[in-house]
Amino acid sequence: MPARGTSAQPHPAQLAFAAVLRELRRAAGKPTEEAIARKMACCGRSSVSAMLNGRRFPSWEHTAAFARAVDTNPEKLRAQWVGASRQIEEAAKGSPAPRTPLPLISDPQAGEAVLAAHWYRNNREFYEAAGERARQARSEIRVTYTRRYPPTQYTTPASAAYFKAILDWAGEDSDDERSVRRIIGVPERDGRPDADMFAWARQHYDDTRHILTYEASVLRWTAAADGLNMALIDDSVVFLAFSGGPRQKLNGLSIEDPTFMTYFAAYFDQLWAALTPLGTYLGDMEQNTGGTGA
Repeated sequence: MPARGTSAQPHPAQLAFAAVLRELRRAAGKPTEEAIARKMACCGRSSVSAMLNGRRFPSWEHTAAFARAVDTNPEKLRAQWVGASRQIEEAAKGSPAPRTPLPLISDPQAGEAVLAAHWYRNNREFYEAAGERARQARSEIRVTYTRRYPPTQYTTPASAAYFKAILDWAGEDSDDERSVRRIIGVPERDGRPDADMFAWARQHYDDTRHILTYEASVLRWTAAADGLNMALIDDSVVFLAFSGGPRQKLNGLSIEDPTFMTYFAAYFDQLWAALTPLGTYLGDMEQNTGGTGA
């Protein structure tokens, strides 16, 4: 595969993964490339140099051997290696390359993981990436939507495609066990929901109630600001979206790491357990407000 060998212009994911390896080497006291190669016992000094400088993307066997040579558990690198490998393979097939992953380095001495983040500069980049991963989901998608206005008032082609991708995935005729859970933050003032958001929530319920793999619950939101929104896909990748100010302004990041994922999954599940299903919320509000919700 060309992307794995020597190249004048290595794939960005290859360079980012090399940066992660270099940081692990630093944390181990900067052993020489020759010393690392001897401990790996499966390649020479020149191969180690190529891995560290991003000229060669290592196989998983070489990656695991490198990790052990610098006193790191190879499993801490597996999710990052898989993610980088996928990007390189897709690029070799002619698919558009995702944005460059930039390493987020924490303190290895404290037993923390080395993480790589994909940064998205705007609405289009974020939603295109999140939509693509949603279409590739295996079994579970957990998402939140806590903003001051309904999705219909933010719609761009990329965001519309993202929302459609999640519902299409949930409604696909498949033998796989699938689950989509969405937390919807409905803005309220003095106990009354925002009229536009309530109308959208009611329409959303009507549009999705027939999808047996899709559930939505309501978070009653009283802050006059957007919340931090997230998409958790399967057990590996977290998308975080930051919005506010102009309606279309949104950027964010994604991190593909199973351990990182567990923190957000636990938070999501804690919220979910305390919330009211969308259908129940709509019924209660309509009863309390004479059918309008506002």
